[in-house]
Amino acid sequence: IQRAREVGELLGSSLRTLAAKYPVIAEVRGRGAMQAIELVKPGSLDPNSEAMTKVINYCAKKGVLLLSAGTYSNVIRFLPPIIISDELLLDAMSVLDEAFASL
Repeated sequence: IQRAREVGELLGSSLRTLAAKYPVIAEVRGRGAMQAIELVKPGSLDPNSEAMTKVINYCAKKGVLLLSAGTYSNVIRFLPPIIISDELLLDAMSVLDEAFASL
């Protein structure tokens, strides 16, 4: 349970940092190691499934696998194993940052 909290804190903090940097991320939500981000068209609350597809594809090419979710196909779900090292999780978050920067 403790490690799930630690992973959740690191993941949530990283995702909130990205949300502050990229207006396409409207919301960060979740609990523990299971988190999600909702993508919208900047300046609105309209779902942005195109951005989700581009981000997921970019990350996959770099070896980071992400789950698509959401009624409008605009949510990216994260559920890393709790045995993941902090370094590996942060590496995945840097790839995610690159993906958003490429939009």
